[in-house]
Amino acid sequence: MTNPILQWRTLACTAILALGAACGSPASGSGADASTKSDATSDSQLGDATADTAHSDADVGPPSLLTARSLQFTEDLTAAWGNAGDDVWFVGKAGRVLHWNGATLSPRNAGTTKDLFGVWGRSASEVYLVGDGVLLRWDGAAWTDEAPAGTAILRGVNAPVDGSTVVACGDGGVVLRRTSSGKWQPEETASKLNLQAIWAMSDSQIWAVAEQGRALHLSGGAWSESDMPGAASRTLRAVVGSVDGRLFACGDGGYLAVTDDTATWQETLANDGDTPRDLKGLWAVSATEAWALGSAGALLHYVSKKWELDTIAGTYMKVADFSGLFGAIDSNGQPYAFGVGLAGAGVVFAAGQPDSSDPSLQDDRWLDFRAETVADLKAVQADADGSLIACGTNGVALLAKDGQSPFYDLAAPVTGADLADCVLRNGEAWLVGPSGVILHNGGGAWSVDRPANAKVISGIGRMGADLLAVGDGGLALHKVADSPWQAETTGVQFKLSSVAATTDTAYAVGELGTVLRRDATGTWTKEATGNLGQFARVTAWGDGEAAAVTQDGTLLVRAAGATGAWTQMSQTPGELLYGVGRRADGLLLAVGYAGTLVTGQPAGPFTSHTQNVPNLLSGVACTAAGCVVVGQKGGIFQVAEAIP
Repeated sequence: MTNPILQWRTLACTAILALGAACGSPASGSGADASTKSDATSDSQLGDATADTAHSDADVGPPSLLTARSLQFTEDLTAAWGNAGDDVWFVGKAGRVLHWNGATLSPRNAGTTKDLFGVWGRSASEVYLVGDGVLLRWDGAAWTDEAPAGTAILRGVNAPVDGSTVVACGDGGVVLRRTSSGKWQPEETASKLNLQAIWAMSDSQIWAVAEQGRALHLSGGAWSESDMPGAASRTLRAVVGSVDGRLFACGDGGYLAVTDDTATWQETLANDGDTPRDLKGLWAVSATEAWALGSAGALLHYVSKKWELDTIAGTYMKVADFSGLFGAIDSNGQPYAFGVGLAGAGVVFAAGQPDSSDPSLQDDRWLDFRAETVADLKAVQADADGSLIACGTNGVALLAKDGQSPFYDLAAPVTGADLADCVLRNGEAWLVGPSGVILHNGGGAWSVDRPANAKVISGIGRMGADLLAVGDGGLALHKVADSPWQAETTGVQFKLSSVAATTDTAYAVGELGTVLRRDATGTWTKEATGNLGQFARVTAWGDGEAAAVTQDGTLLVRAAGATGAWTQMSQTPGELLYGVGRRADGLLLAVGYAGTLVTGQPAGPFTSHTQNVPNLLSGVACTAAGCVVVGQKGGIFQVAEAIP
């Protein structure tokens, strides 16, 4: 049977390839990536000469040893537009502008802190942003403010595929049209409606939707205002057209409408339960297929004149509130689409993916584009093949092909429950949490183990082909191959928080200075360290060598051999430590409070580096492709290869 984790790796790579980027390697930025003049923060300042990276706008000073791999942007995102699957713009509140180059997402400084509500373009070197008195144009090198004096709130912008015009709309019935000279002129709409979105089929056929269930239409050289069928007083949020001329509209309360063969609007049913959710984004694939996205994870698919409820794959995005959606077909005939929403929510469309139950079948899926989520990530561990798994609060479990590839939501079936630790063994995922449950993804489906007397399980690790888990009350569990979990006697009653092993030796650490060693016979022995702190994490390598960190900022290293002694090698008072890992060259890395990073060889010396990141860091894992650190607020960071 197909291994689901390996299958997910293939799915993730296929999704990236479908978007025009190589899986596991940075894609070169397009011509639009070169920032000069008014783009106050250039891409090179963001740490990327060839491809975007996800630094925060607040990064200052010398290059950071930790480069943000996750979005790290929690502003509400409102709209998206893409010239191609590897050239996509996202906009949102407080002037947030992000650019996706097919491999990474990076912030752009458009020179405004005003709220942005719309984005559209005609090429990599012609993109328009609109917002609260804002109308900006990107020419591939710089942003230019083109807003006429007294510009009101603009909420939508659009250009027809024939390139004949660019129009924007906003509050008070405002419609602006860009002239060939680059000036924006108001249209005579005679409307006072707050227009939410606009769609131009040509320079003479334009629709805009608004509040109060009404719409504006330009036809025959004049604008007219009318009620949309069945919309009542609801606010309409989006209007889009397919390449073959069909128009779609959506709005609050699950409102949906489509034009018929006579170009007349007809209301369609949302099929979203007794209380349909608000719909705010649309993508018209063709006259017979469309997608709608909205609040509380609302996702509807229109096929052959009927809307059907669909589901976003993953954990966190299933219930996110979405505000905008953009989709198109690239030059190779491949579809690409992105949805954005509150708190930086994002999903990506992946077409023709292998079905989870039958790989010979294919279906389309919407995947968690953010992947890093805003949940607190508690741990990250590497498999023998270099793949990585990270997990944390709200049941979030993420998977990456290697230390430099994107993380994707593993869709663990534990929404709302916190995961304390996770591990990969031969491509299969194992997750543990406070309820004493061990989740396993392998052999084609998720399964649940409930070991006897396991109330809280805090740590899990791989010992050769076996697994070990530890938890409250000195709990230790051992699993050989596919046999049931077996309890082992540790001789302690304290909480154990972490376990790590070599081929035949393991270490577990916990509260009140507890450190245990397990030999090849399965016997656990308490070891003295001289430290009575709260141990948070342990890592092991070689001939019984190990390192552990405590929450009081202490790092201890154990010498090799059955009787090797523990030595305190570093202490950073006030900088609590929660994670520790080891690089292939022997370098130890410990992470913790406020971006603390402590590094050094086992024999010392150790150096504490203060990093400008807004996260408490809780885990670190290293592969041949590099080291990755995870932490609160969905933080995922790449560790620099060269560390002073």
